[in-house]
Amino acid sequence: MLSVYLKVRRRTESRRGFSPVAARLLGGREAKLFALLTILILSTALRLPAQQELGPLEGDMAELFNQKMLATYEGTPLPVVEKMLELAQVRPGERVYDLGSGDGRVLIMAAQKFGAQGVGIELDSRLIRKSLEAIQKQGLSHQVQIIEGDMLEQDLSAADVVTIYLTPYGLGKLEPRLKKYLHHGMRIVVVVDELPGWKPTSSITVLGDNKRPYDLRLYVISRPGDWVSFSKFGHTP
Repeated sequence: MLSVYLKVRRRTESRRGFSPVAARLLGGREAKLFALLTILILSTALRLPAQQELGPLEGDMAELFNQKMLATYEGTPLPVVEKMLELAQVRPGERVYDLGSGDGRVLIMAAQKFGAQGVGIELDSRLIRKSLEAIQKQGLSHQVQIIEGDMLEQDLSAADVVTIYLTPYGLGKLEPRLKKYLHHGMRIVVVVDELPGWKPTSSITVLGDNKRPYDLRLYVISRPGDWVSFSKFGHTP
């Protein structure tokens, strides 16, 4: 690449009639452009992780990077979805909130099989369109809604059940915000990972139809900061 640049510079110098010294003085703009192109090509080729190789991001760029890492979309296998809702003992008429609702499969099953009202929070407009199409196709538009927005900014106080499938980083960001909306009887089901510092009421492992095991953790709220079993509500898990 450097040899190509030097050849171009020599041709430019000869065409302009400048001496090598004068050309170097007048060619600063070309040098800057070459430097920028070099950085762009190298960064694209190497694809270095920004936070590991270049130090921490700051300001708006840091917030954007962090939001991207809250979750990576992976459709939860339907057998696992069913076990999630069974574990939470979803009842007809209850409101199930799915954080990062993806293609809407959790909400659709909650409505169809358990008679619940579904509310999904999703940031990806493509997944929102896909989920709305599926909801309309199933005739559930009156029973399930999708909110386009950041899950960290949503009011969850109306939720009876909250389902969550996030990265450990995402759970850490969500946990302090989730505490604001806890109320007696709320159930929270977390897939794979766990809420940091919280003690689950119960947990099970389910094998998906993709042959992968999924850990499910149930948190049942009696009072903010108090996790109890369903026996306190007259139910058995």
